[in-house]
Amino acid sequence: MGKFKITMFGLWLTLTLMVALGSSVLKNRVQVLERKLATINSNIQNDIAQIHVLKAEWSHYNTPDRLRKLASEQLSLENAKPEQIINYSALHFNYEDESAPVLMRSDKKGLTTLVKAEVKKN
Repeated sequence: MGKFKITMFGLWLTLTLMVALGSSVLKNRVQVLERKLATINSNIQNDIAQIHVLKAEWSHYNTPDRLRKLASEQLSLENAKPEQIINYSALHFNYEDESAPVLMRSDKKGLTTLVKAEVKKN
């Protein structure tokens, strides 16, 4: 009976030491992960603060009055004159000939050809 008690005591002692060692290792790993998490959260908070600053700067730099002033100073633009405004259909493009692909033509004949080609496919 004495040998059994010594064996049980040794088993329980070994088990207790293993649990204590495992708990210690686990505790250390948790602490390392908590420090990493704190660093990440701190970085996130810094990024959020920087985003707020950038949004404020963006709002300041994009005010219509400021942009209008800069445009007048830097670009020397003039108002459009009525003779500069034309209808799109009045524009002539060099690629609008019979040899051009159907998709590039703007006339109704090309559109009709395209529709017929699509119907034939189906």
